[in-house]
Amino acid sequence: MHFLVVQPVSLLPTAIHRRLLGLGITVALFMANAPLSAIAAESISAGVAATNPAISTGILAQSIVVRGTSLARASAIRGRAERLRCDAFAELLGENNPPPWIVKCEIHVHPTATAFAEAVGLFPADARGATSLEFVGERVVSRRIDLLGDGSDVIPDALAHELVHVVLADHFKQFSPPRWADEGLALLFDRTDKQRGHADDFRRALSRGLAWSASDLLTLKDYPEGSLRQRVFYGQSAALVRWLIARKDTATFIRFIDDAEAIGLTASLERHYELDSIASIYSAWKEVAPIHMFQFADRNNF
Repeated sequence: MHFLVVQPVSLLPTAIHRRLLGLGITVALFMANAPLSAIAAESISAGVAATNPAISTGILAQSIVVRGTSLARASAIRGRAERLRCDAFAELLGENNPPPWIVKCEIHVHPTATAFAEAVGLFPADARGATSLEFVGERVVSRRIDLLGDGSDVIPDALAHELVHVVLADHFKQFSPPRWADEGLALLFDRTDKQRGHADDFRRALSRGLAWSASDLLTLKDYPEGSLRQRVFYGQSAALVRWLIARKDTATFIRFIDDAEAIGLTASLERHYELDSIASIYSAWKEVAPIHMFQFADRNNF
């Protein structure tokens, strides 16, 4: 599960801001008091690599650097991430040949939950990934993903979700997308079993009258407190994103989000979906598009 926190960093010039995203159902990643040096690019693997040359200190590629794990595993993660990056650009932003990132995305793989928590500055029990993006104006000057790689799988299970956040930042440079939209899009790339879990959480909440109203969800400013409400938030956000994309396509959804920032939610719904009010999207909870409809996860999480 995933958190986005947009937080100005008082230790940095006002022209610089960071978006911090991560996986966790109990603790949001509020890191305004943590200087960037606390998660410096070289801090994760340098000490380990000095005593174990088999540990990667930086597998380079066009847009991705992988640190903190074996050369063989880093190569596999790098290859998956590069393919995922291209797929996400094509599927979400309509860019079939995205230019490489000059400021590469650094992916740091941590062997234990303790190492992961030390890197991101907290210890959420269920956290498996976190993303940090730093901007100067509209220019991305830092891309970083931290992943918990303690399982038996070569590819950490949070890679796809976190990398989608990084890709979306290339489009949403002037403003952060709404939390429901950012998380809903990233969830499309999660493994199918994870998506089903989110959908089940939402269906149970809906049957018990615990789901958000359309207005409350679309205007939610802060992540809900408590693991149950967080799970419902992710499931309901994913359901709404799938429903809106199914009505038109992904490109229309992105334009809807752009225009919602410029002219407001109601006007943007009317322009792109012929819906006359926010309440009109209540149908999304009755007509949720199937998880397998887009097949993003099947391509990117094999």
